[in-house]
Amino acid sequence: MLPEKSLMQEFMDGGWLIPLVGASAMLARLLSSNTNISILEQFKKIVAAALSSGIAWVVLEHTDISSLYKAIVYGIIGVISPEVIAGIVKLGKRFSDSPEKFITKK
Repeated sequence: MLPEKSLMQEFMDGGWLIPLVGASAMLARLLSSNTNISILEQFKKIVAAALSSGIAWVVLEHTDISSLYKAIVYGIIGVISPEVIAGIVKLGKRFSDSPEKFITKK
């Protein structure tokens, strides 16, 4: 029986490629768009995509899903990460403005 690898060891053995997949997906999105945004904003979006894909890798690493599906998920998460992060921030701000709307007794 093989000993369990730590999550950090698995990341070093190949998981580090996953943030590159997310960052590459965001880079492709930025290169194909016609918007004028600064280099700093582009860099921030690429870093956010890499971090989001890395978090998705941690979540999906030990699930019984095909590697192809996981790779597709990592790429999609990289492409849509700015919208997902903006949505989470917006939801958090709405919750902090009026938490009683979210916590109701029935």
